[in-house]
Amino acid sequence: MIKSMTGFGKSITQLPSKKITIELKSLNSKNLDVNVRIPSFYREKELELRNLIAKELLRGKVDLGLYVEPNGEETNASINPAVVRQYIKQLAQVVDGNEMDLLKIAMRLPDTLVTEKDEIDAEEYNAILNGLEKALILLDEYRK
Repeated sequence: MIKSMTGFGKSITQLPSKKITIELKSLNSKNLDVNVRIPSFYREKELELRNLIAKELLRGKVDLGLYVEPNGEETNASINPAVVRQYIKQLAQVVDGNEMDLLKIAMRLPDTLVTEKDEIDAEEYNAILNGLEKALILLDEYRK
């Protein structure tokens, strides 16, 4: 069966703490050229994702987009109170204002939030792999 080189596949997975969307787009190309757009947190898994795509698709210019949206129940960021207090103290020396206004300004300054880098959760990564497989199947169907 002759297949088009142009295709699209999309998979959405809802986990308890986040929504994972995977999009694959392909265009005509003599060789396989994979462009990956994923959050920096998942960069260590990029090569494995590329290899999975290369195993299924032999040709085409392929764009992989991985989008992760936390639902707000879980966060890795926390406020750094010492830094915020120091900013407020310094701002109070420069301008007159109530503490709430100074706090609003201070929270926009660097290092007020500390983000802890966690390991990639195995359940989450399995959901990404399953989503990629679904998107590859849909892309192949589109190409037919």
